Amino acid sequence: MASDVTTKDEDDRAATIDRSKGAVALADESPDELPALLALAVGVAILVIAVVWPSLQSSLEDDTVAVTETTEEPVVVDEEEPVVEEAADLEVSTFLDELGTQGIAGIGLSAAGGVVTATGEVPDEATRGQIISYLQGQPGVEQVIDELTIAEPAADVNGEATITAAQASVVLTGTVPDEATREAIVSRAVDIYSEAQVDDQLVVDAGRAVPTQVTISGALTDPVLYNQVLTGFADIEGVEVIASPIALEESSELESSLNSLEPIQFASGSAQIDAESNAILDEGAEFLTANPDVAIEIGGHTDSIGSDEANEALSQARADAVKAALEERDVTNEMTAVGFGERRLKNDPDATPEEQAENRRIEFRIIG
Repeated sequence: MASDVTTKDEDDRAATIDRSKGAVALADESPDELPALLALAVGVAILVIAVVWPSLQSSLEDDTVAVTETTEEPVVVDEEEPVVEEAADLEVSTFLDELGTQGIAGIGLSAAGGVVTATGEVPDEATRGQIISYLQGQPGVEQVIDELTIAEPAADVNGEATITAAQASVVLTGTVPDEATREAIVSRAVDIYSEAQVDDQLVVDAGRAVPTQVTISGALTDPVLYNQVLTGFADIEGVEVIASPIALEESSELESSLNSLEPIQFASGSAQIDAESNAILDEGAEFLTANPDVAIEIGGHTDSIGSDEANEALSQARADAVKAALEERDVTNEMTAVGFGERRLKNDPDATPEEQAENRRIEFRIIG
């Protein structure tokens, strides 16, 4: 029994020793076997690289592209400066407003950069020059393109005349269609004024149609003269009075004082001043001496008895006599003596001696 046990234990120890030797043998493999193992490992690595690397490389490239695309900064385009045309357009309204204050309207302006174009119709060359000159002087305007046109003058179908009446003169201006119309207007003016007081500037234009349209203007202090001017041209053939802005004004204090004097008396049919009128002349001289800068018209008037020529001559002689008498009294005023004859009758007709006596008179009118 003892020998059996001993044998079993010895067998177990021998197996243990054999396993230990085996382990040692595995670690201490023969050097001839190592190169083969290394070669096998390298081969496996090469195979892995050959198979896996292309797909891995492609994936990496895709990722790189993706990153590049997502991280690329946007291209920045430099913005241009604001277009000058827009800035210039803002000035157009200012230009138009300024021209409006100068009485210029109805034109068009456009701007492109520093170039301004002016369009529209203007009444004359002077207005065109005014517009262009203004635009050329504005800040930022480099060039002005002038496309303005001059308006055609409006067709004047009728003749147009103006009668400008003053106390000591009348001026006739404008156009008439023929000589007959001109002579009729001038003749009527001479009937009211003296011939020397009529300034005829009428122009005959055969292209004018009738009637001649007449405007009467002026300011007068003589009520007889006022009524004659206001109505004296209305019944001329071919003449149409379209406006009469004529005024009857009050006499000045000096004029009223002179015409309020007692009438100056003359010998019948003569320019000889009666002695009883010397005191009247003295008083009149005092008024004028106190106002030496006033110009006076001394008008002589007659009644309707006798011829026109004789009455005009007599009235002129009497006006001259009064002027001379005042000068003898040291009156230095500018004085004009005019004989109107029977042109300006206060009473027309003058059928009675009283009416005739009132028509025979000397009147004083301030003319300057």
